[in-house]
Amino acid sequence: MNENKNNYANSRALYVLQIITMSFAILACVIAATAMLTRWIMDLDQKIKENNTKVAKAAARLNKFRKERIKHILKQRKLQLKQEKKNKKNRDKKFEEADGGDFTDELFEEITDEDAAAADFDNDLADIMDDED
Repeated sequence: MNENKNNYANSRALYVLQIITMSFAILACVIAATAMLTRWIMDLDQKIKENNTKVAKAAARLNKFRKERIKHILKQRKLQLKQEKKNKKNRDKKFEEADGGDFTDELFEEITDEDAAAADFDNDLADIMDDED
């Protein structure tokens, strides 16, 4: 009977050891999983930061090119207006020579409408430039 008690006690101790061993094994798995997830999250965070940096750089380049394009358009428009004024002066001189300085109202209205449309276009472009800065 004494031998039976030892076997029972040993089996109970083995059972407790099995529970403790399984607890440590589960704890080790949880720690390993946590470490892997932490590393994965850190790598993902780093990639997101890199992508945001790339996107920000690309957006800055696009804004720069857009501003340069708007400046170029404004410059071309100024040159066009100068050329139109020069052409208008030449045309006015030709009409003065032909008509003796007598203009029709239609010609005057057409020129002012074109000038107003050009001024509106220039104002819109200037507003866009101011918004971008």
